[in-house]
Amino acid sequence: MFSSGTVQLHWSQWPPPNATPPKWFCTSKGPLGCGPSGIMAGDAIITESGAMHVAGVPIVNPSTIVVWEVMPGPGNGFQVIPRTSTNNSVPPPISSPNWIGFAPLAAYLFSWQDYQLSEEKQGKNQTNQNLGCSIPLHCSPVSNFSAYVSPEAAAQSAATTTWGSGVTAVAFDPTCGGSVIAVVIAEGMELILDLSFTLHICYFL
Repeated sequence: MFSSGTVQLHWSQWPPPNATPPKWFCTSKGPLGCGPSGIMAGDAIITESGAMHVAGVPIVNPSTIVVWEVMPGPGNGFQVIPRTSTNNSVPPPISSPNWIGFAPLAAYLFSWQDYQLSEEKQGKNQTNQNLGCSIPLHCSPVSNFSAYVSPEAAAQSAATTTWGSGVTAVAFDPTCGGSVIAVVIAEGMELILDLSFTLHICYFL
């Protein structure tokens, strides 16, 4: 994840080859859509369903947290199995017959991996140490909510805390499969936000 507001994925060849070092692959940078200023804090997690979620705080609105899902393709109605193109610069259809049971994003990336390795065997992409940097991604917002804490809400908290609006850090709780986010605001208070219901504040620490 980049402060400019884009996401890029890197992964090692899977399954790893037996006799040679594994190849590395990467996608192009998929924009989050958080405005031209980018993000000031963020985190990412693979959910229990296999989806990839990214939480970020847009610089233009530092009291708001947005959660995006990282998805295959360039967006705008893209299908996981694109149409065949006669343009040599565009790969043939990417399908996932060898990756049944994998989440859509993982199957998409591994299908691109198979295609890139096939191209390399035919003498193409031999000088590219990090294959597949043109693999497109897009990000779709799934939630956004305010982390602003009013003085009244802070006063009603059972814990001793302060109020404020600027988010300085955000992190998914890895034990909750992406359904809970911890947020630290400028004054140092930590909020626990439960994303599995209606994005309400569960309790204060």
